[in-house]
Amino acid sequence: MLDNARVMRSALQLASRVLFACLLLTAMTVACTTIPPAPTPPPSTAPTPTATPLPDVVVPFVLNRDPAPGAILGTSGRIEVTFSEPVSGVDPTSFMVSDDAGAVVDADVTLDPAGRVATLMPASGLTVAVGYRVSLTDAIRDEAGNRLEPTTWDLSATHSVSFAAGPFTGYQFGATTAHLVAIKRSAMAKGSSASTSEYRVMDGAGYLKIENGVWAGYWVHGTPAGAALDDLAAPLPPLPTCDYVDLPTARPSYGDWATTVLDTVFMLPSGYAPKDLVDTSQAGLNGSYYVRSIAVSDLKAMVAAAAADGAQLAVQSAYRSYTGQVLTFSGWVRQVGYGEALKTSARPGHSEHQLGTAIDFRSVGGGSPWNYPDWAKTPEGAWLAANAWTFGWVMSYPSGTSAVTCYRYEPWHYRYVGRTMAAAVHDAGTTLRQWLWSQAYGVR
Repeated sequence: MLDNARVMRSALQLASRVLFACLLLTAMTVACTTIPPAPTPPPSTAPTPTATPLPDVVVPFVLNRDPAPGAILGTSGRIEVTFSEPVSGVDPTSFMVSDDAGAVVDADVTLDPAGRVATLMPASGLTVAVGYRVSLTDAIRDEAGNRLEPTTWDLSATHSVSFAAGPFTGYQFGATTAHLVAIKRSAMAKGSSASTSEYRVMDGAGYLKIENGVWAGYWVHGTPAGAALDDLAAPLPPLPTCDYVDLPTARPSYGDWATTVLDTVFMLPSGYAPKDLVDTSQAGLNGSYYVRSIAVSDLKAMVAAAAADGAQLAVQSAYRSYTGQVLTFSGWVRQVGYGEALKTSARPGHSEHQLGTAIDFRSVGGGSPWNYPDWAKTPEGAWLAANAWTFGWVMSYPSGTSAVTCYRYEPWHYRYVGRTMAAAVHDAGTTLRQWLWSQAYGVR
């Protein structure tokens, strides 16, 4: 039994070894065997497909603008634009510049041979300090027909203003050029230049707004090209509105007595006091009133002529100093109030009485002329209205003219300007203030 068991174990061990050897041999055989490659398919006879190109859908655009948006144009006004790719359709209708009013500027437009750089050149110089708008339209397109997106940008013209030697006047205006706020006069010994922020046509005349120098903050007459006009070439501003401002009169010297403009706008300095004042008694009138000696001869002749015609003239008021004007105006304010006083009495410095060549007349034996319903209907008032101008005396504030004289009708107030000028005013059929302004005495 024991031997048989041993035999069985040995047989089983041998069988296990044989099986293991077979398995190992099989694995080695598989690992060492080369797998044949897959057969190569025969070449295809079908055509190779071709890629379809994508359409050009990229629109052209502006790469560079010279001058850049917001910049100041040079004197020539030349504008250059560079595009992202070659374009066509560039001409004066697709590349243009217009002014503030929308008017298109006449200009030549060119495109370089490569089709990428366009140039606009105005046919004439641009107006200084005026805003301009450059426009590119969608008529500009690339080779594929893609259109430019419409483009605009703003520019300004040159700011340079030239002054020649000569006298110039600068103005500061209110709502219109007839509303003077400030005025400044100066004479240039030699030429100079300044900067301007704006050119504007007002009441038919061109003005430049000066930024620096003598006239900084003032408007001066000038041309669109930036040349300031001196007082001899400048157009006359309109007659100022009767505003209550204090601007120095343009002709404040004692020798300018006939042409000095005084009204609610223009005034004399407080120290203006003629040295040749004489008593009105020297002209055959009641005394203790004063006029300049230059007026006495014609005044005496007029008083005598009036008396010969039955008109007995007397003086209500004559020369009035600056201090006297303060008292007079204050008195009227107390009587009628400030607003009413402005219409009947001049503020200090604005009165023609300070010239020493103005007289308020009255009738001999009569009261204050303003207490009459109309002093011009008295013999004295009627005589003066008809004849005073022949002796060099002009009524300053005629009936119905307060809108231009700035004061109410005063048939008693006369100013001496000399016989020649009085005749010119009479023949012109205007008031003295209007005539003086028309002769440019108000500004030069």
